[in-house]
This record gives sequence, C-alpha cells and structure tokens, in this order.
Amino acid sequence: MYKEIESITSTLHQMEMDYWINHDLFSFHWWVILIMNAIFLILFLFFIDRQRILLITLAFMVAYVINTIFDDIGEYFQLWSHPHQLVQFLTPIATVEFIVVPSIMALMYQVFSRWKFFIIADFIVASIISFIVQPIFVYLDLYKLHNWTYFYSFVVLLVIGIIVKIVMDFIKGKQLNH
Repeated sequence: MYKEIESITSTLHQMEMDYWINHDLFSFHWWVILIMNAIFLILFLFFIDRQRILLITLAFMVAYVINTIFDDIGEYFQLWSHPHQLVQFLTPIATVEFIVVPSIMALMYQVFSRWKFFIIADFIVASIISFIVQPIFVYLDLYKLHNWTYFYSFVVLLVIGIIVKIVMDFIKGKQLNH
C-alpha cells in the first residue's frame, strides 16, 4: 500500500508542478501574492523597533510557525485551499498570507505590550483579516473555503495572536530573569 501512496503522491506532485509552471507562475494571482507579501515584509522591516529587533523578529517567526501549522492542518483536512502558489514546492512560503499574518502579529506584539490592549488589537486585526481581507482573497480566487467559514478564521486568528503573546511574554520573562 505504501508504494501505491508513494506513486500517487509522485503523480500529484508532478501535476501540481505542471499546473504551477504552465498556469500559475507569473500570472496575475502569482504577482498579487508576491507583491502583497513583499509590501508586508517591507512594512515589517520599516516599522520594527530597532532596540528590540531580535525579540520582534522572534515574534514574527513564532507567528509564522503557528500560522503555517494551522494552514497545513486546514489544507490537509481540506477545510480550505490556496489555488495559486508563489512557490509550488515550498508550501510554507507559498500562500497569499505567508508574510502578511506574521508581520501583523509581530508588529501588534511590538506595539501592545499590555494584555488588555493586545486583546483589543487582536480582535480588531482578526476581524479585519477574517471578514474583509479573506472575502477579497476568495473573490480574487486566492483562497477557497471548503468546510470553513470566516468566523472560524476569526477564532483561529484570535488564538494565533494569543499564542504568540503567551510565547513571547514567556521568552521575555525568561530573558529578564537571567
């Protein structure tokens, strides 16, 4: 059975690569993904607090890893999909939001150190992404919902923000104790 799975996986990867090369690479969707992520990377680098660059960059990486895990789980269970990829063979850096969400979460952590204000910012950010940005992505065919809703995205984004804050506060606390 494993050999059959391996064969089907190989065929699938070849089909995905052919589709990406012949239909996705340098398409309108590809450029949107590239430009949007480049803009958010530039904004992140412009607004990052130079005095806390390591801490905020770590917040970015924590948000990136958590977002990627959630995204991989959702795609695996076919809750949503990303019909267009920046790089087909590197799924963690392929989707429309691979830099967008971590940049926003890291800058949110940078600006809102107190929990009360962080939760308010997290609520606002999760609302904007879930109920405004994601419907635009769906309209542009950058994101497809299968067994998922914008409300579920809202809850997941809230949770991602809270996890980032908890992890970063823990790391910051350990750093201050030593």
